[in-house]
Amino acid sequence: MNLYSYIKAAPNLILFLIVNMIVIIEMTHLCGDFKIGDWDNAFFIVIAMNIGYTLLWPFFRKYFMKFMVMTFGLGTILIDGIIFYIACFFIPGVSVGPYAAIEVPIVISLATTLVANITNTNQFDKYLNKIIEHIPKKESEPKNPGVIMLEIDGLSINILKKAMDKGLMPTLKSWIDNDTHNLKGWETDLSSQTGASQAGILHGNNENIVAYRWVEKENNNQIVVSGKLSDAPLVEKRISNGEGLLVNGISISNMFSGDSKSAPLTSSRLGKITNINNETLNTVFLDAYNFQRIFAMFIWDILVELKSQVKHYVKDIKPRLRRGIVYAAVRAGANVVLREVATNILTAEILKGETDTVYSTFMGYDEVAHHSGTQDEDVWPVLRKIDLQIQRINSIIEMSDREYKLVILSDHGQSNGATFKQRYGITLGNYVRSLLPDDIMVYKNEYNIDHFRDAIIGENKQIKTIKQKMGSLRTDILDDNTYVQNVRGGIENRKPAIIFENERYLNLKKRYSNSLEYITGHESTQQSTKKAKDSELIVMGSGNLGLIYLTQWKQRLTYEELVMLFPELIPGLVKHPGIGFILVNSLTNGGMVIGENGIYYLENDKVVGENPIAKFGKNAARHLKRQNSFDNMPDIMVNSFYDEKTEEVCAFEELIGNHGGLGGDQTKPFILYPSEWEDPGELIGASSIHHFLKREINNLNPKK
Repeated sequence: MNLYSYIKAAPNLILFLIVNMIVIIEMTHLCGDFKIGDWDNAFFIVIAMNIGYTLLWPFFRKYFMKFMVMTFGLGTILIDGIIFYIACFFIPGVSVGPYAAIEVPIVISLATTLVANITNTNQFDKYLNKIIEHIPKKESEPKNPGVIMLEIDGLSINILKKAMDKGLMPTLKSWIDNDTHNLKGWETDLSSQTGASQAGILHGNNENIVAYRWVEKENNNQIVVSGKLSDAPLVEKRISNGEGLLVNGISISNMFSGDSKSAPLTSSRLGKITNINNETLNTVFLDAYNFQRIFAMFIWDILVELKSQVKHYVKDIKPRLRRGIVYAAVRAGANVVLREVATNILTAEILKGETDTVYSTFMGYDEVAHHSGTQDEDVWPVLRKIDLQIQRINSIIEMSDREYKLVILSDHGQSNGATFKQRYGITLGNYVRSLLPDDIMVYKNEYNIDHFRDAIIGENKQIKTIKQKMGSLRTDILDDNTYVQNVRGGIENRKPAIIFENERYLNLKKRYSNSLEYITGHESTQQSTKKAKDSELIVMGSGNLGLIYLTQWKQRLTYEELVMLFPELIPGLVKHPGIGFILVNSLTNGGMVIGENGIYYLENDKVVGENPIAKFGKNAARHLKRQNSFDNMPDIMVNSFYDEKTEEVCAFEELIGNHGGLGGDQTKPFILYPSEWEDPGELIGASSIHHFLKREINNLNPKK
């Protein structure tokens, strides 16, 4: 800093000094083990703290970096306490106990961050100087431009436009207004969620990613969750050919790596949370105050969320979820900690200038919209903060010796609405159970967990584990159901004659001349939903996409088998007002999309009755046909209703803003790319984004 910079910063430095002194004096009344003697000792404590941080932090950072990273930065609180204790030790009359050593620095950080926000003081610039000092100075040959891709998780093109119209994303709007970038919408695959989208974007392949979570019947009914730390490496191994989008780059805070060599905070490379340590995270701890600042912002975001919860309750805003303190901490982790850490890492990588490609995810909007709604007051400040991060990154690019092209995109959007349970007073799992024999048990996976939380929360992996958890399930499942037991062996061997010559099936065929007549004419009888003991059935929700697995059979049951075994099930599902259509596979007709008043036959694009997918987009049949060919498809895939007037759907898990199926903004993400790039044309499916970005990256680096 030059003399002018010091003079300009002097008023704020004096203000921070006064605020810190006031905090120290007040903490003597709140901490029983903290005494400062004369009040003017508060001044000397502040000065000693800063000297202590300057002299001691490099030592702790050098020898305790892994400890700080492995404790998610919380270890820095202990180190701050040690430095504070040492600083106070040499001041006569000052006494600091173990509690005060931890509490006082935290409160000072909170107060400093609050004042910085009120005075609009840019603390990041101060930290930026530390990063610049940290980057080694070396001569290098001029490099071709690199590409930095920043994903705003879950933001649809329509919500982006509304945010820009509100003046909340001025950075992105200025790019469009100044013609430096083009904004274009694209259409997701089915399913419309991060696992499928990032697999397609980063690897060009999302085959067999049925939903965010699915069951693999032939693999002992294993439940696979695409973003879970234990499952993501397996999923990436299946989809990767070693030539992903980031083969010469870095993946930051993503689900998959894009075959990058460095992948901090990327699910597929962590394996388990104890593997979090990555040398790129060292950037976050270059000075003592940076993580204190992030931690203070983390606490502040928790308070903001708790205030929102009270406001939603008092104003009786609906739809509304019960969120609680745990969610407040999860939200702050996604919305603040990961955002700031990603920006820190990006800053260092840009200034080094050695990385060709970067892909990083900001997941705050997705997290907040899930629980508050896609256009709730809670989401707009989140988008404003993300825009600020993009502005900072753009400024850092301008400082860099290497040119970088910036791309902003989203992986999917979100659709909004009260959940299935909120609307109808019953979960999808319990409703399915009511359409089956009374002894059917449903294993329900309908909690409100998105990929950020789901990555680290444990889950039963196999039906064997589920049995152990639930108690007295018998190993001879379905043996008491004589009818089902008699036909089970034939179905497992896939003998069509067992189906078409079965007396029950023939009786149904005599009663109804065709499938549509059966769907519309058969009145399902609902059973009680008492707790059952003798069957296996798994019902899962992935946004407004439901997955129904009858796990007694290793193969996917066909339409004919379902009609024979459980004749109440299909008519009961499609006649429910919360369900828009179901997808099943027929032995004779292939994929069948069934609605209350019509059937779409995917193999020949034939519609009988009303088209059940007419309102779900012009490419709905294309997506469903592709999905129907995937391995591990459920016996019945369910998509909720979609109201074109209100733009509402209903999730089968407890999330207000949701995504995973068809209907509304969830399938309408965006990409904002440099205007000098070639127009990619219509972009359908995540792999189309991969090919577009890969082409432009290769054009910038023709030798690679």
